[in-house]
Amino acid sequence: MRVGIAKPRAASDMANATEQLGAVQQVYARALIELAQESGTIDEVADEVQQVRTLLSQEPALDALLSSRVLSISERAQSIDTIFKGCVSDLVLRFLQVVNAKNRIDVLGGILRSFEQHLDELRGIVEVDAFVAHRLPDDPAAQVSKHIGDALGKTVVLHQCVDPNLIGGLKIRVGDQLIDGSVATQLGIIKEQLIAAGRQSAREAARAL
Repeated sequence: MRVGIAKPRAASDMANATEQLGAVQQVYARALIELAQESGTIDEVADEVQQVRTLLSQEPALDALLSSRVLSISERAQSIDTIFKGCVSDLVLRFLQVVNAKNRIDVLGGILRSFEQHLDELRGIVEVDAFVAHRLPDDPAAQVSKHIGDALGKTVVLHQCVDPNLIGGLKIRVGDQLIDGSVATQLGIIKEQLIAAGRQSAREAARAL
């Protein structure tokens, strides 16, 4: 008989709750995308979603107010109207009110983040983290983005993460996506370019001393 070690119930329950919450956020995010597509305003809605996300991140007090369980749903609805009416489209305003009416306004940030992730997928955009020993100049970075994009068949948004401990090495993270053989071949070319660009950057830095 196979004997396993049971996970602590509290940890298991927390993991399940987190998974369910993520699923809820995705449902709302997809609903907003569908509404925006049906109305032909996907670009405008995407801009407004970014504006709302920026506002919530820059104003923690506002985020706390909207997430407060002290306020009733109707009180939060009034606050949403006061803050966002005239600043966002009627579609986005109605969406915010629906999220509030369903008592999910406390996860609004996650919903909007999920919206942007799903929209990137629809547009064929992927964010890539490139861990390099030295920050790449613009031209080599653009070439790296192009090679990765060609390998993945997507438009790449490249984020450089400088790690001085990487000596002649390269780490590339593309979300949770596994890299198949054809992509690995392309990445071999990219690695050579990154190493060469890193050496060039190091030489330029040394000359500047």
